[in-house]
Amino acid sequence: MKKDYRNTIIVVAAVVCIIAFFVIAGVTEAISIPEIPASFLGAAAGAAITAVVTLLLLQGQTNAQEVKERNVKVFEKKSVIFSEYIDKIWEAWKDRRITVEEFNNLVDCYYKKLMLYMNASSAKIIGEQLKLIGTLTEKDVSPDDQKKLQTALIRIINTLSDEISLGGHIDEELFKELGVESKKAEERSRSANTTFKMLGIKKGTELVLKSRPEVKCWTVDDKNQVKDENGEDLSISTLATRELGRSASGFTEFMLDGKTLYEMRRK
Repeated sequence: MKKDYRNTIIVVAAVVCIIAFFVIAGVTEAISIPEIPASFLGAAAGAAITAVVTLLLLQGQTNAQEVKERNVKVFEKKSVIFSEYIDKIWEAWKDRRITVEEFNNLVDCYYKKLMLYMNASSAKIIGEQLKLIGTLTEKDVSPDDQKKLQTALIRIINTLSDEISLGGHIDEELFKELGVESKKAEERSRSANTTFKMLGIKKGTELVLKSRPEVKCWTVDDKNQVKDENGEDLSISTLATRELGRSASGFTEFMLDGKTLYEMRRK
């Protein structure tokens, strides 16, 4: 309705301008009366052509703007839906396993939302990964199965990233390495507060280094101090770091009765 109203105004304005021009020209005798009809027809034809061209240009501009605005709205909606789906994936991956409820949620969102905004190729890739995830749902996954699950989730995220041209991809190898480092950091954090007393280890108990059993030490207090083979007193982590040549937690590196002190704490 707005476009029709605007088009009508353009045509009426053109006709009014033409009539006004000839009225003024006749009154001021800028054009003789006999010449007015011919001049009027020529001017009317020119004005009509100009009006038509202007109208077409305005319509084309309006249509292009409407398409642009529609595409922007679709992209914004698409970005929100994809972002929410990625959040669901990360939430499900927290405990390194997928429950039936989490799997059904991913599948429902795939059919109800994702497919409306994806091309056929991307939809197929994600569908295949969801099928694989379904075979690993609600079970105690082995390390190999956990890798498969992780790969499937990463491929889904990368496919969604490609769909909205973000360009950012998760590097699977780097992701695995960061996961290992995160686990080690968690272990270090837990072992930081571990004490011999907590583990029921008495003074004078012999401990051996996991990777080099010939390296031994003996506890000297209830906390974390040990005596090395040279009779030097130091913390168990300091000894582990010295012997391994890298930063290390003594409670994860030294063993008692075939188990690391950290494993003893977890029991």
